[in-house]
Amino acid sequence: MAWSQILERVKSSNTIWRLSVEDCIELYDNAPLHPLMAAAHYRRIQHNPTNEVTYLVDRNINYTNVCTINCQFCSFYRPPGHDETYTQSYDEIHGRIHELEDIGGSRILMQGGVNPSLEFDWYIKLIKELKDQHPSIDLDCFSPIEIEGIAEVTNLSTQEVLVRLKEAGMHGLPGGGAEMLVEDVRKDVSPKKGHPDNWLRVMKEAQLLGLTTSATNVIGFGETNADRVQHLRRIREQQDEVRKLNLPGFTSFIAWPVQLETNTFGKRNKGQN
Repeated sequence: MAWSQILERVKSSNTIWRLSVEDCIELYDNAPLHPLMAAAHYRRIQHNPTNEVTYLVDRNINYTNVCTINCQFCSFYRPPGHDETYTQSYDEIHGRIHELEDIGGSRILMQGGVNPSLEFDWYIKLIKELKDQHPSIDLDCFSPIEIEGIAEVTNLSTQEVLVRLKEAGMHGLPGGGAEMLVEDVRKDVSPKKGHPDNWLRVMKEAQLLGLTTSATNVIGFGETNADRVQHLRRIREQQDEVRKLNLPGFTSFIAWPVQLETNTFGKRNKGQN
């Protein structure tokens, strides 16, 4: 079906009509931006007819840049032992949250690297302190790959790690580390991150525990539009499974282009923003 027919069907349907994989690839390949935007806006108005949007004020906190995963596109991490590594103290993290509270913020997204020198008690004590001293702030902390790293150090399952972090006061997980949930792409740019199934599994464990989760997407690795659609399909399929259980699943989706400056991937000059 041509892109114009797909968009017309979207706009003419009074019920939820889901795009197929083939539809999405056709739109990615051929649909001009403005008709695509108009159709998306039309569907949004159908779903939420009030002229209102909502937002929250949050803050990213990168508590450590020590990481052993060595993603080629990451300019942030430093390997253990590097002169530029850091791990923020509890006081530094508290200070950043106080700054957020001063402007009426309500959530932190706290992520870092996979730092094997941090013991599980460090994370548990941190979450307990933050929850105790900042009760109005939602603590969305540690991406799935960080949860896997903690599990490896502690010899616990990822589910047990999540259970104990939730008991300490953690509200949810950020969506970092998804990038592109396509095995061939991940093998090329971040082979140590493992199979896409691992990211989805940890997120599903979190969702079944009632933790808030989000999904992300990074584009520009030289992937095809079919790869991009595959990423979206996998997220949608998991969302369908979790929603059948009357759980919220992923509450947001964030996408951005890969940054090509000052990293190995940029030097390869392969990115397509």
